[in-house]
Amino acid sequence: MKEINYNKSTLMHGTFPEIRKMGAVSPNGETSPFVFNDRLYRLELFDPSHGTDSSIPTLALIRDRETGEILSRFGQGCYYYSLYQEDDTVYVIGTKSNYPKLCGDTLILYESRDLYHWSERELVSNPGWQLFNTSMTKGPDGYVLLVEANAPAEYVGVPFTAFFATSPDMVHWTWMDYEKGYPKHRYLGGPWFRYSRGYYYLIAVTELPCQRYTNYIYRTKDFDTWEVGYYNPILMPGEEDRKISPYAYDFTPEFLEQIRCGFISNNSDIDMCDWNGKTLIVYNVGNQLGFYYLAEAEYNGSVADFLEAYFR
Repeated sequence: MKEINYNKSTLMHGTFPEIRKMGAVSPNGETSPFVFNDRLYRLELFDPSHGTDSSIPTLALIRDRETGEILSRFGQGCYYYSLYQEDDTVYVIGTKSNYPKLCGDTLILYESRDLYHWSERELVSNPGWQLFNTSMTKGPDGYVLLVEANAPAEYVGVPFTAFFATSPDMVHWTWMDYEKGYPKHRYLGGPWFRYSRGYYYLIAVTELPCQRYTNYIYRTKDFDTWEVGYYNPILMPGEEDRKISPYAYDFTPEFLEQIRCGFISNNSDIDMCDWNGKTLIVYNVGNQLGFYYLAEAEYNGSVADFLEAYFR
């Protein structure tokens, strides 16, 4: 694996992409915004303990972003949900938890055409592995699944590492050579993965000193050579993360007080979609120590434009 990073001769021909933070929207965990029948929704991880007690059941929920209505709850027994959409079908991938761990070696695929009723089946498994977050996209040669893993140690680099599997039909999967795992020399978490304009783009959490976490962007054409975006990091925590969005739901007075003065050192787990000519970004704010919430931001342009802007 080769990585192309900046050096003393690197020139920036663009500008730092301008992202406008719009405020906190939910006390829940990792999320995916998506448009279905011309309405905006969010997939959210519902975990009352915020990752501190694996004995408390967790599940996925679908929320109408405008009204706050929860359309469905499903996926109990899984964690680290991600969403992929194609035509009139919405797919959610959940990582089946091996209690007491919030990870496992099997991924479950949930499928719906109305957001209320969900079928499920096993998507893929890798016995003995510790799988966490996932993200799936479709490229010119079929589907590519990204899986964040922490074991086995002989393949994983600096925890965590992204590994990839391919499929022509979302049923039969082949793992890429584990040596293509990326990046093995730095922390990776909460990955988001998308094929756009000839590249596979990866946005992932990276760890900074003193319990700070943010997002970096990378891209590849062949999974052998990766380019590091020029304008990293994408988001850093700040006072704008304490704003409360008009689309906020389910916050108690106690939680609002935490947002007002709690310790935040984390902007992570980015997900996004096109909405009204802009890129709607949803991300986690918190401290990776049991306190987090969801917030929204926007970029004035399409998702494809947003991704490309980091490499000019």
